[in-house]
Amino acid sequence: MVSMVLIEIAQNRGRMNDHILKFPTAVLELEEILDDLQSQIKGLTKIEMSDEGQPIVAGFTDEQKVARLQNELNETRSQRDELLAIIARIENVFAEHGRLPSSMETIDDRIKEIGQIGRDMQTRLNALVIDLIVHNRAITLPEIWTHPDVRELEDGRAESIRSGAVELEALQKLKVALEPHLRDEGGLCDRAFYPHHHRPVLNAARISEMGSV
Repeated sequence: MVSMVLIEIAQNRGRMNDHILKFPTAVLELEEILDDLQSQIKGLTKIEMSDEGQPIVAGFTDEQKVARLQNELNETRSQRDELLAIIARIENVFAEHGRLPSSMETIDDRIKEIGQIGRDMQTRLNALVIDLIVHNRAITLPEIWTHPDVRELEDGRAESIRSGAVELEALQKLKVALEPHLRDEGGLCDRAFYPHHHRPVLNAARISEMGSV
């Protein structure tokens, strides 16, 4: 199988409902179907030994079934290759934005984390101010805001908010750039996940042609 980061991620945590991982997860489903079809064809293959002692294919025990299986094999390979092309385009979008490929869940979780950073640091800052007041009832507001610990935390909060805003904008641009590649208007993923609902229409002439080879 072609080595792709998203396929490796899907092998560990495939998600049919993740807008990005559904594509590599579908590829993995199709690979299993391909293995099964190849195994079935192999089981119907008659092997004989040549005069030189080499195994050769002498025919099939059920040529019509093999023709049907071969047709399914070709259809499935074509479907897989289309999905691989989509995955390649998705990974290229990540590269263009200077980020490693990931699931949409990972992107959305990071966006949520960025939104929480300022709130978490504000909570810590409030707790510090309260602690200073509790330990020194006479402390004034200027003294609180010039306290080294308060200044350090406030400066850190401001910097986190600034850097978070830059990353947030980058992630939002990434999602916009990814969106056209995630539509799956041809239903490739559904056909991989629910193959019994999308059986290919077999071409009788093609089957007959293959059976005569």
